[in-house]
Amino acid sequence: MSGWREVSLSEVAPYWTGKVEAQNLNEENFISADNMLPDKGGIVNSVYAPTAGKSTSFKPKDILVSNIRPYFKKIWFANKIGGCSNDVIVFRSTNVIVPRFMYYCLSNDSFFDYMMSGANGTKMPRGNKQSIPKYKINLPPLPTQQKIAKILSNYDDLIENNLKRIKLLEESARLTYEEWFLRFRIDGKKLDIDPESGLPFGWLNKSFGDVFNINNGYAFKSGDYAEHGVPILRTRDYSQTKWIKIDQPIYISEELSQKYTKYYVQEYDLMLIMVGASIGNYGVVLPNDTGLLQNQNQWAIRVNNGFEKYIFYKLLMMEDLIKNLLTKKTGAARDFFRASFLKELDILLPDEDTVTLLNKTVQPTFEEINNLQHQNQLLKEARDILLPRLMTGMIDTDELAIAI
Repeated sequence: MSGWREVSLSEVAPYWTGKVEAQNLNEENFISADNMLPDKGGIVNSVYAPTAGKSTSFKPKDILVSNIRPYFKKIWFANKIGGCSNDVIVFRSTNVIVPRFMYYCLSNDSFFDYMMSGANGTKMPRGNKQSIPKYKINLPPLPTQQKIAKILSNYDDLIENNLKRIKLLEESARLTYEEWFLRFRIDGKKLDIDPESGLPFGWLNKSFGDVFNINNGYAFKSGDYAEHGVPILRTRDYSQTKWIKIDQPIYISEELSQKYTKYYVQEYDLMLIMVGASIGNYGVVLPNDTGLLQNQNQWAIRVNNGFEKYIFYKLLMMEDLIKNLLTKKTGAARDFFRASFLKELDILLPDEDTVTLLNKTVQPTFEEINNLQHQNQLLKEARDILLPRLMTGMIDTDELAIAI
């Protein structure tokens, strides 16, 4: 560790407090704790942009960190100009630290733990802005910083490439659904329409509850949580994508889990949050996600007996149906869905031959998405094992191959 020295965060990356007029921001360059993704996942477009006042500005290579619970452990390496809410801290590198190296310093769990340990407030605690700059960083010489940043960036680049491939696969499946079931065209050929029903011959209008069923979760008690065992799927484990993403798992013991076998999620369940601020968020249980127990406040949507062939049709159809369901949410203190709303909705039921052909078309797509998601999980685990070791000098960068 020759040339390494311990410094305070404030010495190498002080807060940036410059302002930008709020009216100059929009949903693409306004960043809040809500639209930052966990686990170094970047950002999604915000659903809100302020109309008055000023926001903290940022520019490319700034590091943005969420500073409010339950949104701790969110960080983004900025790649554009914009502004952010008061619940996001902007750090700007000085010339003694490589921006990417600093990003990984602040991606370390030890930094997030430090932030959370000093949090104050009751309902939505915030990190103490007076103490955060005192966080200590092991700072190597610039060439070593660049090597470390390169090694870790290689992992993130592979993850990002996989995410882009997943997005293309999602779009392909969605286009297939729209072409077949909204435009009634399969392989470029318009289907023959029954003049009496106005649908392709053999297709029907059915109630949702005739084909699919709704399965509730269980209110697991915090007193039963364990260090290891069977993970519990909570509403916080839904990402901004269509897939389950557990970053901070909680468990119950293998022994205790035997009491709750009916709450295990199943392959290709469509999980839907049915109450609270995240109402309408959903995720697909891919084959690698099985082995999870379903917590309360979410439904598992499954096919009824006799309709097993419709499992992939369900996944594609639900996106539009959820938008419809959101117009029917009710509740005084908290929004929620009534199961009866969903069960009574009319759905289009194609004939079995069409669904069999759909399965042959889209099942390989979902299997490839499952493989890519699994690859990303392994890459993240490898990166997160390396990260603290590189940051403390435990691993010599000269002995570690950069290519992965």
